[in-house]
Amino acid sequence: MPKPVGLSIRVLAIHCMEAKKMTIRVILADDHPAIILGVRHALNAVAGISVVAEAPDPKILMEKLGAVACDVLVTDFSMPCDNTPDGLVMLNSIRRKFPAIRVVVLTMLENPALLSSMSHAGALAILNKRYELSVLPEAIVAAFQRRPYRVASSQLNPSRPAVEAPDELFEHALSSRELEVVRLYVGGMTLTEVALHLNRSIKTISTQKQSAMRKLGLSNDPELYDYAMKQGLRA
Repeated sequence: MPKPVGLSIRVLAIHCMEAKKMTIRVILADDHPAIILGVRHALNAVAGISVVAEAPDPKILMEKLGAVACDVLVTDFSMPCDNTPDGLVMLNSIRRKFPAIRVVVLTMLENPALLSSMSHAGALAILNKRYELSVLPEAIVAAFQRRPYRVASSQLNPSRPAVEAPDELFEHALSSRELEVVRLYVGGMTLTEVALHLNRSIKTISTQKQSAMRKLGLSNDPELYDYAMKQGLRA
């Protein structure tokens, strides 16, 4: 059973007292307005957290991060955008350009290697939108204090793999770039669109897709789609 939101608020209050009642400034980013609305409504009810800006895509997010002072970014992972990459490229760009900002990722993806790559790209907390939004205030406080936050999977979603699950879960681990290519391709993009999205050549993207399929022992696109669904690379 998910922890009641009231518990999160009480824990948050304790942490805020320890932090001398500092207000945590949060930027929200998600391409689904309903998610933004719901998260903002939940956080506005929590003392010690202030939502200072919102963004519907990576391009606007980067603009907000450069213009609005914030402590913690709560962002979706998959936010397709014509002009600015999402996913791991986005997280690595945020870490490079805004190293002081702590990142909490919201996602419906559950692939262990991809979740591990998110952590390596700087995400201090990774929450599943289906099950774990009730602990978002606690995750924000932990991220603000630069503490990695891990949800007890057995409590909230027994089927979810642990975030820290190693890439060696697969016989031949995919690189982070191969994971991104596969994620975008099975999400509906053509190879040309993936190349434009990631600012790489079509030849490079095609080579990375073929390399990923070879490592996974897959011979065609239907097998790749089936693998992606079973391994949590598609929401």
